[in-house]
Amino acid sequence: MKKVTFISALLFFVLQGCTSSREKSILKNDILSDCNKAIQNAIVVDHISAPVGARRYYYASVAAYEALVPFYPSQKSLAGQLHALKALPTVDTAKGYCLDLVALAAHTYVSKIVVYKEDSINSFRSRMLSWYKSQLPSSTFANSVSWGDSVGAHIAKWSKSDSFGYYRGRDFYLAKNANGFWQPTPSEYKQAVEPMWGHIRTAAVPLKPNQGSSVYGIAYDADKFGAIKTIKVPKTICLLPDSIAKQQNLHSPWMHYSLAEPFSSNKNSRFYALCKEVYDVVNRKDSNELRIAKYWDDNPNTTVHYGHATINILKVSPAGHWLGMFSIVAQQKKYSLIESAEGMAILSSAIHDAFVSCWKVKYETEYVRPVTSIRQLIDSSWTPPIETPGFPEYPSGHSVVSSAAATVLTHFFGEYEFTDSSEKEFGLGTRTFKNFRAASNEACASRLYGGIHFIDAIEKGKILGNAVGDWIVGHLVTKR
Repeated sequence: MKKVTFISALLFFVLQGCTSSREKSILKNDILSDCNKAIQNAIVVDHISAPVGARRYYYASVAAYEALVPFYPSQKSLAGQLHALKALPTVDTAKGYCLDLVALAAHTYVSKIVVYKEDSINSFRSRMLSWYKSQLPSSTFANSVSWGDSVGAHIAKWSKSDSFGYYRGRDFYLAKNANGFWQPTPSEYKQAVEPMWGHIRTAAVPLKPNQGSSVYGIAYDADKFGAIKTIKVPKTICLLPDSIAKQQNLHSPWMHYSLAEPFSSNKNSRFYALCKEVYDVVNRKDSNELRIAKYWDDNPNTTVHYGHATINILKVSPAGHWLGMFSIVAQQKKYSLIESAEGMAILSSAIHDAFVSCWKVKYETEYVRPVTSIRQLIDSSWTPPIETPGFPEYPSGHSVVSSAAATVLTHFFGEYEFTDSSEKEFGLGTRTFKNFRAASNEACASRLYGGIHFIDAIEKGKILGNAVGDWIVGHLVTKR
């Protein structure tokens, strides 16, 4: 009888899950990869822009991480570090919890709110909750979902204060009818995408507009400098001049950032040479370069025409692509649940800030796309091999985002050779890279191969992206 009682008690504690032996009781260590796939599917269905997609991953990833932090004494909350994120509610960690279910609940609670058509998220959440319910004691299931949803509600409320809702419907943009300025581009001639995105709250990068002025200031870290200071930066775009950066000993994303090359129809000008470079690269029709351009296109709003039919092409977004690469390597390196949650939170923060920073510059410079100038100056019928996105050219968004992402991924994984299969389900195969910087550099170059960016936008985008990534890994502390 004593033996039976002992076995029954042992089974009870094993099934109870995540208190005394949390890691062993986790049922799906890679649950957050599945959660991100659900967001990716919603992005495809919603046909939203890349910056909006990055915002979705950001808030959902932070929710998952924050829901897990109380169960790991060595981890530090991002509250007080991410802009305007206040301390989260407390939880009784002595109760029975399944931590991957906690992360799932928090992640999907937020993602179903930040998407437009929540059916895909709800379907995924419902399916997964049913599975967990069949695997866990009822109390463990209830505790886990309740705590995850509580954190999700906290993060969802925080997300609503980032100005995203305010700018919906207030984002009309009138393109300037002048040489050198962005115009809607063929073949879709879409209206400007997210012209107010530079005003969305960043995760951690200090970026603050001066009200009533096109010149932007820098909001310094109060803890480091004693008080928030704002410096006007004339003739640069929301970036900190080198002289001030050195004076303050501040390694900031807002280093000196020169304006784009002025438009010129003179065939001896540098602007004409930039146009001719894009024209020549595309026209040499190098099969490998074209393959790279299509592999890294990552435009969730691409359309093609067959006669009178318009077809939307399903593609992963830039944020989804880089988070997918994180998941691939995290699984190879056997990352724990909390390590994956931490990495995704930091990476998605960097990607979100890269988009906000890039978009602020884009709509300050309002720079012309190659197809517009090449048709005007060189070849009136020229068309790039991939669709030109509907927003200004300078700097390259892929270059900013990819460089920021590579900086964060190198911080977590170091120099690591890997095979990226994120695009395989979209029919684009796999590619192997010796490290994350190599992947990032290829992503940057793909925009020249695709005929949608000048080389200056790519190189300057790298500078900004690297600085954003450095700021994120240098200022977000996740260990006590």
